[in-house]
Amino acid sequence: MLVRNHMSKPAVTIASDADYKAALKLMQENALHHLPVVDADGNLVGMAAERDLLLAASHYLQSAVEIGDIMHRGVVTVPPEMPVSEAASLMIDKRIGGLPVVDEGEGLIGIITETDIFKALVKSLDQAQAA
Repeated sequence: MLVRNHMSKPAVTIASDADYKAALKLMQENALHHLPVVDADGNLVGMAAERDLLLAASHYLQSAVEIGDIMHRGVVTVPPEMPVSEAASLMIDKRIGGLPVVDEGEGLIGIITETDIFKALVKSLDQAQAA
């Protein structure tokens, strides 16, 4: 099982200069917990986690705060050819819930999350039981 077959694509992204409220709205509209953050050229520059945005909301209330100020930098990424089990192990080791999937040119092509991995596991178990 490879990441490319189980990732969510295309990834819903947000610009680093967007307000955190816009990111929360985007997450709610798309039922997401992680948003890759991109610069003006569409390059991955960070990740915004729902819990960080909710924390920002409780601290900054009505203030305008850009995603770039609260996102996680130095994001761990994976290639589409990585086995899902390795991606899951990486998520466990790093204590993260989502990994941006990048191609050889480091372009963002998708994201694999805990939910995607659970779906892959269920599919694998169902196939094993049917055999």
